[in-house]
Formats: sequence, structure tokens, C-alpha cells
Amino acid sequence: MKLYITGSVGSGKSTLARKIGGMGLPSFELDAVVYEPDPDSPGDNRKRPETVRDAVFAEILARTSWVMEDAGRPCFVKGMEEADQVVLLEPAAFVRDFRILRRWLRQRAGKEQCGYRPDFLMLRLMFRWRRDYDRGKDGLKKRLEPFAGKLVILRGEKEVRAFLDKLREEVYGGLSGIPADIGQSGAGAGRRL
Repeated sequence: MKLYITGSVGSGKSTLARKIGGMGLPSFELDAVVYEPDPDSPGDNRKRPETVRDAVFAEILARTSWVMEDAGRPCFVKGMEEADQVVLLEPAAFVRDFRILRRWLRQRAGKEQCGYRPDFLMLRLMFRWRRDYDRGKDGLKKRLEPFAGKLVILRGEKEVRAFLDKLREEVYGGLSGIPADIGQSGAGAGRRL
């Protein structure tokens, strides 16, 4: 199974990818393909050379199954092409804004790791990127058009839960006795059979 999860900043991409990864599917955050830790500036990152980024991405694509999440950068369109399903997370703007602020505050307090400095500039950039998505300036919706036949759009928590339930059924093939918390965050998250 190959899934490509996308959406704007604060849409829940990383959370959904972690939950699906908890079902035993290898999960990849594509920010880690684009960026690497900067040894000259602890706590920061730097862009990998494109040739290195592309080689790392090709290694992921060569796997028999994967879950990848990204904001839909053009350099990763091949992931959308090869995915069995492309999942677009599109919660309401106020939900994404709340998540952006909450994450930033957690990062500032040292309660959540990040590969960048969680300063005020980064907070402003995250809000700008969210607005750019909503206005179509980032081009993501245009890049998704060729994949309409395998595109799943999830706009709320209820839809995300239903998607996870269906996916859990597909992954475990209707086996009885599968705990309901497999693939969910919180207690029991990440358990495998």
C-alpha cells in the first residue's frame, strides 16, 4: 500500500501519517528528505543538495509500501503518481490556525521537536503558507488535478476517523480481535501484531 498525504500547514499531515505508521506501514515525513540538520547551527537545518534529496526520495519510492506526507512540493509529484491513494487534508482555516499556534507554542516551550527555530518569523511564515494554500498561490490543488481518480479529501475529524477505520480494515484484512486503538495516537499507539 502506498499513500501520499498532503495539505496545508496545520492540516494534520504528520499526525495522520504517524497514526497510519502505527499500523505497521513505513512512514516518511518529506521535510526530512528536503532538509538535514545543520552542523554549523545547532537547532537549525539546511537544504540538502537536490541530487541528494532526489536520491533519498528515490529510495523511499522503491519500497513496496510507504506512507509519505508533505505539503505537496513539486519535487515530490512522483510520489503522488505512484501512490495508490492521495489524501488531501483540508480542515477549516480556523482549525489550521489553531494547530499552527499550538504547535509553535509547544516548540517554543521545548515540548515538541522541530528542525527549525520556532521564532516569530517562522510563525508568520506558517500563517502565510496557510493563506497561500487557501488562495491557491502554492499551486497544490492544481498539482492534485491529475490524480482526481485516487484523491481522497478529508475535511474533519469524523472523516479522518472513518478513513482510518477503513484503512485498518484493509491493512488487517478483517482479522478479528484487532484492537481499535491500532494506528491511533495515545495509549497503545504504534502497537503491532
